[in-house]
Amino acid sequence: MIDRELRDRFVAAGVPETQVDPILSYFDLYGGAAEITSEEEYRNAAAIYLTLDGYLAPDDAHSAVARYVIHLGVRLAEWDGKHTVPNLLR
Repeated sequence: MIDRELRDRFVAAGVPETQVDPILSYFDLYGGAAEITSEEEYRNAAAIYLTLDGYLAPDDAHSAVARYVIHLGVRLAEWDGKHTVPNLLR
């Protein structure tokens, strides 16, 4: 079940309401951010990452929002690795 306070933190951080419920549903079900599968999703994920990262306290590494931001950063790095590193080096 999605924590109402967590949802409110996403909205307060400026994540569009139309994106909050799908993000949190996936997070609730799988414990992390969804895989990025397109350039549009990458741009959207990067914007969400920057928004939420700027909202977090510097020492926050354990809240649900922080865990999501950390995992979203991993997903962004995975996308970067797949799409910016030459095939020979993958």
